[in-house]
Amino acid sequence: MKDQTIRNINDLGKVSRIIIIIFKVFAIVGIVCFLFGGIVAAAIPGDSITFKGTSKADIIIDYDKLPKSMVSVDKGSETFHPFGTDISISVTEGDETDDGTVYNMDANIKEIKYGDIKPLALLCLFGIAVFCAVILVALIFGQKLAKALSVCDSPFEENVVKAMANFGKSLIPLAVFFVIINGLSGIGTALTILIVLLFIQIFKYGAKLQKESDETL
Repeated sequence: MKDQTIRNINDLGKVSRIIIIIFKVFAIVGIVCFLFGGIVAAAIPGDSITFKGTSKADIIIDYDKLPKSMVSVDKGSETFHPFGTDISISVTEGDETDDGTVYNMDANIKEIKYGDIKPLALLCLFGIAVFCAVILVALIFGQKLAKALSVCDSPFEENVVKAMANFGKSLIPLAVFFVIINGLSGIGTALTILIVLLFIQIFKYGAKLQKESDETL
């Protein structure tokens, strides 16, 4: 009869397999949807959609409660040229009200054609599809690890250790993606994955010592 701790590990492995299967379905659906979206986006003619528009907003600052040295509003106009077009933003000082000083902000998008942002749209759609594929690979190896844990008699068995090592390797591309996508904010997630990899290596070494001890006995 199995030890209670081993039975708990087996149960955890079974539950993990069910959860991973659910996430695999979401990952596969994500891959299909974003690939399909990318194909559709690629097929749309670049001159078929044009974006134009204006936007207005009022910013009210109460300088009695917030000193001007703390909040500086630059008045004037600026023009930006993203995607080869013109986007202008102007800020003017309006009237004084009981709530504070009013600043009027006007934004104008002169013209953005879909063809100008098409490469970015395709990059996002196909990039997310690849990201979902990377997650799917990690889930596949995670499922193999969960399966090994669900039937093992010891967490130090060779098939468990091997599945754990493969799962750790599958997390490396995921860590790279988090850093690429999120920049410095993704380093925390990447470090977490690296710590998991470190613990896996420690576990592998422990399994090796356990095997040598069993062979000595």
